[in-house]
Amino acid sequence: MPIGTGADLLQGIPTSAYVTDPSAFFANTVKNQLTPIVVPDEDPGQQYTRQLLQTGIVSKLRIAFSGSMTVATAAVTVQPEYPYNLLESLTLSANGQNQLINCSGLTLHALRNLRYPAFNDATDEFPTDAGDGDIDTGTYPVFLTWEVPIAIDDTTLVGSLYAQSSSTNLTVQWTTASLANIFATNPGNVTFSGSWVIQETVFAIPFDAEGRQIVPDLSRMHAINEFPNPFTNTGDTYAPLIRSEGQLSRLLVRVVADPHDPLSADPAAANASKLDRIRLQYGGNQQPLDYQPASLLQVENNQNYGNPLPYDFLCLDFIRENPIRDALMMQGVTDLNLIVTVNSAVTVGAGQTFLAQETLF
Repeated sequence: MPIGTGADLLQGIPTSAYVTDPSAFFANTVKNQLTPIVVPDEDPGQQYTRQLLQTGIVSKLRIAFSGSMTVATAAVTVQPEYPYNLLESLTLSANGQNQLINCSGLTLHALRNLRYPAFNDATDEFPTDAGDGDIDTGTYPVFLTWEVPIAIDDTTLVGSLYAQSSSTNLTVQWTTASLANIFATNPGNVTFSGSWVIQETVFAIPFDAEGRQIVPDLSRMHAINEFPNPFTNTGDTYAPLIRSEGQLSRLLVRVVADPHDPLSADPAAANASKLDRIRLQYGGNQQPLDYQPASLLQVENNQNYGNPLPYDFLCLDFIRENPIRDALMMQGVTDLNLIVTVNSAVTVGAGQTFLAQETLF
């Protein structure tokens, strides 16, 4: 697992006496699954802000919507992003670092599928069409979950956040999608009822014989930031990455020709909705990763994760095989771009390439 470049001052390490000793920490800590936040759902399109518990070492969050969905009057059809776009966006701010994690619910869902290879979701529940593309009238149970990985992995806990201080401020903010962004027809016929729940994975902080706190490696910061890059043409479209002093761990990619018109690298996709090629370029002409056809990247993802990623996501993964060998240190390259080649048969309106950079600082 990569260790990044170090960011002690950003991470909010203890102000009291402490010792960094991962082995002693893991031998003496206790894992806690806490559910301190339950928020009744209001109308879709709302924004919620809550502060996390100021205790222990926080490694991840699990956010869930639990309730029901009622379709009245007439059936509805869904947008391609249904149902995980119900969580439109989520932002985690930590110790003054705004938007440490800032991405969509779709990206969090894709991340869970790649973090847990061959992931098979058998617990989330939501209504699907009745075979005719519509969800008929009625009331249906809904239980949807998303994982927010604060640490880059669950074993080393590198990237976890120290929360046990009165000066610590860990804030999570999430926004729910409007009904029109979830449903393609008759969105006004739908109502949701239920609650949002946030569960924290927190590790207790042990003490050594001298009364010092024992902590794991808190010198690294793990960030996930998603941003759109608009385009209006077919052929090559350039999406610049945000250059920083960190180590790029993964790059998640999703391309749409219009807001609800995803493009696919699937070899069976029609030309009118197809990506032909994907490549990473730096220094103006260096292209170390080139997938032509783009289906080859989908093949690689399928091999790495047990299945292609959902919602036509693709991933350039720099830590899956050999992080020391494959690490991309972004401060060492210039003009870093992802180039996506859109098939000439695609009708492009408000096209966008969404990039989600997973970085270790």
